[in-house]
Amino acid sequence: MSDETEPETSDGRALPRWLWPTVVAAAAIAAGFLASRQPSLPEFSAEGPPVTLPASGELAPIDPVDLQGILAGQEGRPVVVNIWASWCAPCRAEMPLLQNAAASYGDDAVILGVAANDTPSAAADFIDELDITYPNTFDRTGNVARALDVSAFPTTYVFGADGELRAEVRGGISEQRLAGLVDDALAATETP
Repeated sequence: MSDETEPETSDGRALPRWLWPTVVAAAAIAAGFLASRQPSLPEFSAEGPPVTLPASGELAPIDPVDLQGILAGQEGRPVVVNIWASWCAPCRAEMPLLQNAAASYGDDAVILGVAANDTPSAAADFIDELDITYPNTFDRTGNVARALDVSAFPTTYVFGADGELRAEVRGGISEQRLAGLVDDALAATETP
C-alpha cells in the first residue's frame, strides 16, 4: 500500500482511484469558470434630466447625479467613462489610446474622463501635458468613484446607448479590449 493520503468522501470512505481524474477535472472546470466571470457591475445608469458634456479642455466638477445626467444626455450612443488620476502611471499609458478612440469613433461613441482622488490643478496639468481633447470632469467629492465602486486606477466603464452599464475593466485597458467593448455596445445599439 502507498503512503499517499487517499482522498475521502464526505462519509470518510476512500475515494476510488478511478474517480480521481473526474474529481480533479471538475474542480479545474469550476475554478476556471469562477476565474473568468466578470465581477458584478455596480448599479449605475443614466437617470434624470440630460446634462451636456463639458467642453474640451474644461475640467468640470461632477457628482454622481451629474454623471447620470451626462449619460442620459448621450442616449443613443455608447459612453466610455474612464476614472483616472494624474499620479497613476497606467492612466498616463492609456490616455493616449482613449484619445485615439475618441478620434476614431467621432460622434458614434463618447469617451469621458473622470479625474478622481486628485487635485484639480494636477488633473488639469495632466490633461494639458498629454494633449487630451475628449471631455473630462473632476470628481470633487469622491462620490462618483464610490458610486461606481472604483477599487483601482484606472477603471473604465462602458455604458450602452440605453445608458445601462455593460462592462467594467479595472486597471489599464488595451486598445483591442476597448475597441471590442465599444464595438459590442455599438452593435447592440443597431440591433432592433
